[in-house]
Amino acid sequence: MTHKKPELFHHRSSSQQFLFCKSDSKPKHDKVVDASWVESSRLSKMFPDILVGKNFVDHAMTTLDSSTKFEVMIVRIDNQKHKEKTKVVDNDIDLLADVAKAVDTICKNENGMWGQLDHDMFGCFFSGKNQTLSLELADKIKTGLAELRNETVSIGIASFPTISFNKDQILDNARKALNHAEFFGLDSTVLFDTVSLNISGDNMYQKGDIDGAIEEFKAALMLDPSNVNVHNSIGVCYGILGAYEKALEAFEEAIRLDPDEAMALYNAGLVNVLTDNSEKALEYFLDADRKEEDIFDVAFQTGRLYLEMGKPEQGKKSLEKAVRLNPESGLALRYLGECCAAMNLTDEAISAYKKVIRQNPNDAESLSALGYLFDLQGENPEITTIFCQQSIDIAPENGLFRYRLGNLYLKRNQLEDALEQFQKAADMGYDSKELIEKIQKLMLVAS
Repeated sequence: MTHKKPELFHHRSSSQQFLFCKSDSKPKHDKVVDASWVESSRLSKMFPDILVGKNFVDHAMTTLDSSTKFEVMIVRIDNQKHKEKTKVVDNDIDLLADVAKAVDTICKNENGMWGQLDHDMFGCFFSGKNQTLSLELADKIKTGLAELRNETVSIGIASFPTISFNKDQILDNARKALNHAEFFGLDSTVLFDTVSLNISGDNMYQKGDIDGAIEEFKAALMLDPSNVNVHNSIGVCYGILGAYEKALEAFEEAIRLDPDEAMALYNAGLVNVLTDNSEKALEYFLDADRKEEDIFDVAFQTGRLYLEMGKPEQGKKSLEKAVRLNPESGLALRYLGECCAAMNLTDEAISAYKKVIRQNPNDAESLSALGYLFDLQGENPEITTIFCQQSIDIAPENGLFRYRLGNLYLKRNQLEDALEQFQKAADMGYDSKELIEKIQKLMLVAS
């Protein structure tokens, strides 16, 4: 039987659900707003020298070339991302102008530089400041805006120097902090940190850029080597790439840092499944279940592993638990049926397979198993044959399904049909040699 490759768990608590754009990790400095729109707005009248997009960023980088320390702040108007740049109404222009006014006031008082990064976003650079002062400045910008109107802004802040990041990467870090701020809702301010990188890595993973995600997670671990979520995240990436040794090292480090982290235990178990170390995998799964009892995937993988190890009794208990946790899981029901069948609990097996078919009438494995089990119960041969034939129609390359169908034809003395199915089963690697020879002898006698 062909089993779907299990999937590793990503972290539950840091960011978005897990984790794909071929996104280069270079700063997005080329994101430029429509200058014609800026010039026609109240903003350009209030600030005729305002720099926009790449022009602003290039100017700031040139000015800060000799600086050994600076802060970057991105201020974004809340609830504006869904609006198209070509459909800006007067109220939006007024809001943008008022936000710019609040930003300009602070930058004048603190000798900062500011400009427009996008239709809803401003950037600020402050030389020689520290993060504590940047947080204070962010609060002042929000206070200044609150004096003018009720709308809010969210702010992301990043510092230079930060580990090995170059100066021209700090603006991108501020963007990552701003994305991080989204998880706290409107009117939030976030300093770039390990979680910001973890979220960025998640996004790259979900968009398909596994290598980019790994680099983000590596940077996150440089900021905080003890972050369990990040160790688990990078382990997932290595697992996806098939670098199982590195993946296991990452999961084991997460477990060392937090022995009660059920997700890392589960993932370590999966890596051992993928590397054919069933006994060790089972240890991890059982430990994960002790740490956190109600995780469907842990119960499911434990039950499936017991079944594959020839222990259907233990497997049945785990799979029954998995079905309780997720009654809609056809896969768990199918494996439960397989356990019951292995224990000769035919009625229970049929009940499980029927539930699978109700959810998915095209589940070939369950159709074939039902045909086989109905035959054991002495059902009408035409009915049992229909189920097995349907499984072949859906999965013609499955040797077991053809073997079962061949047996049903043989019982009905349809020798030519039976021989055809057994020969195809043999071609697909399912041992049918004895039955093929038996049918050939019967056909010789009959002739």
